[in-house]
Amino acid sequence: MSTLRRALPWFGGAVLSACLATVVVAQGRNDAADGSLAGLTSELRQLRVAVEQLARSQTQTQALGVSLSAQQSRIVQVAGRLDSAQKELDSASLRAQEMQSRLVSMTSELQRAAEPQQRAALEDGVRGIRAEQRVVELELQQARSREGELSQMLQTEEARWKDLISRLEQLTR
Repeated sequence: MSTLRRALPWFGGAVLSACLATVVVAQGRNDAADGSLAGLTSELRQLRVAVEQLARSQTQTQALGVSLSAQQSRIVQVAGRLDSAQKELDSASLRAQEMQSRLVSMTSELQRAAEPQQRAALEDGVRGIRAEQRVVELELQQARSREGELSQMLQTEEARWKDLISRLEQLTR
């Protein structure tokens, strides 16, 4: 309802402009200059056509404005989700690097260990890190997949945005 209230003054001004333009055009013609009923009827028909065209154009412009607003919201939402997925991917990558570093360190210690108890503890630690590494690797794959899907989704939404902008530009020409 508030969109309608904001549009009414503009629409009224546009109708008045169309009326004035039609009157000026009609006055410039010889057939309407004589003030006959036929000339007046012709002028009214032209005015009605101009008002109908203006109303159609305004309705289309408003509909595109609403679509643009909704599309902008979708782009912001997908961009936020993509940002979150990229942070998750960065975090998983960092954890994978840390796991690899710990594994290299423990493997190095294992090679130097001489005592059987110390070797057993290090071997358990290496197995634990490898198991944890598999979990982190799975998380990393999922994060990469999610980031790729969201990147593609953002490109699709941006393409829709550009299409709506193009249609609005065509309408306003």
